[in-house]
Amino acid sequence: MPNVLEATANDITAAEKSILQGIAWSEAEHLGTLLGVPINRLAAILQIAPATMQRRKTAGRFPVDESERIVRFARIWFLACQALGGAAGARSWLFREQHGLSGRIPVDVARLEIGARSVESLLHRIDYGILA
Repeated sequence: MPNVLEATANDITAAEKSILQGIAWSEAEHLGTLLGVPINRLAAILQIAPATMQRRKTAGRFPVDESERIVRFARIWFLACQALGGAAGARSWLFREQHGLSGRIPVDVARLEIGARSVESLLHRIDYGILA
């Protein structure tokens, strides 16, 4: 059975439900583990201030806007794993400059939804063997 992040990455209905309920702190920690980043780096990627991140840990859940960002990065993570042959390839690719993104780093580009769409589009092209 897939975990919450994987389910939200692959199922729009599950994603919507999880976002509206608020993503649990443990799922954010899990995303950090998947990406290979400490929680303070994950906070920066998600554009959440350190003090706010600490409050979320205490509360145990994220509000809708932050939950949506967590799901966005989970979606990109699982797509990268699929397109790049697994976690090691995905992790390496997501944190390096990419020619197909005008030399920008995917996790930086994906901070906004429009950028996330560009990252996803590039990953789909890679997955389908279309020159990126």
